[in-house]
Amino acid sequence: MTPLVSILLPTFERPLYLKQALISALSQTYPHIEIIICDNSRDNATEQVVNSYLTSPNGSRIKYVRNETNIGPIANQHKCFQLAAGEYVNYLMDDDLFHPRKIELMVPYFITNRNVGLVTSRRQIINDSGEPISISKDPPFKMSNKKETVLINGRTIMKSMITDMKNQIGEPTAVLFRKSDLREPFGTFCGKQAFSNVDVASWLALLTTKHAVFLKDTLSSFRNHPTQLTHTLLSRIGRKCDWIDASLLTRQQGIFEDSSAFTGVLSRLDKSVLDNFSKWSEATNDQYLDELLPRVRQLASVSENTKQLSSMAKDLKKLAERLEKRRSRNK
Repeated sequence: MTPLVSILLPTFERPLYLKQALISALSQTYPHIEIIICDNSRDNATEQVVNSYLTSPNGSRIKYVRNETNIGPIANQHKCFQLAAGEYVNYLMDDDLFHPRKIELMVPYFITNRNVGLVTSRRQIINDSGEPISISKDPPFKMSNKKETVLINGRTIMKSMITDMKNQIGEPTAVLFRKSDLREPFGTFCGKQAFSNVDVASWLALLTTKHAVFLKDTLSSFRNHPTQLTHTLLSRIGRKCDWIDASLLTRQQGIFEDSSAFTGVLSRLDKSVLDNFSKWSEATNDQYLDELLPRVRQLASVSENTKQLSSMAKDLKKLAERLEKRRSRNK
């Protein structure tokens, strides 16, 4: 029997983009899909768009849920996942698009290899009007012109992602995975819910015990536009906290057996925190000190055990003291 694939479409007040995303989901050549739409919108525009497709030839595939209140993007993603009945899951962000054959081309890799934890591919970058800008870079692994796919050891990718502090797998829209393999809520790694790097957290969770398949085909489009949350200062703060958490947690998972490689990771994190956390806290009126301060202390504690980072560890402790004084003044 052809396994069911759940396409998860969390959305918030982007009816025009949502329409395009929904059309790309309904256009999938893979025959056995459901489309779960969870709507955080305060107005009826998105609901009206969805209703116009419920009576279309494939409209029975759509399951639409309008949240009574805006539960936030992460909770909305979780709700989509909880409602999914499919054996496999692929998020579709409401401003992105699927290639018509995306699901069809990805599913077979799971069926032929139980050790595959996720399948991803090249992505087309588009602007707010949907016009192509570029094609995403290949991951830092050999992909010859003769080879259309490559299977990469999951822990190798984990180490590479943390070392480079880059999402080498792709955005949620890019990735198909087996629902049962994700044993924590989407965006969670080793019990830690990410603020911004929700995709990275789940890719790390999936790759701890399984591997990844990369396809050279361009099977999704990622929209780069001015209203993305990723452009905000709050998102930058969240991403940095997430990279700190992910780096320390992957070390606990035994990913960095080479201590010198992890020293390089710590050095970059230490420098970034020293350069940014104080000014970020000032720019946000110290609103996020409860998130920034413990991570400064964690890095100081880990770094002071490494001779090359002892000076940075001292500077981090001083930064922690300054931030603590500011927190005390604000109480």
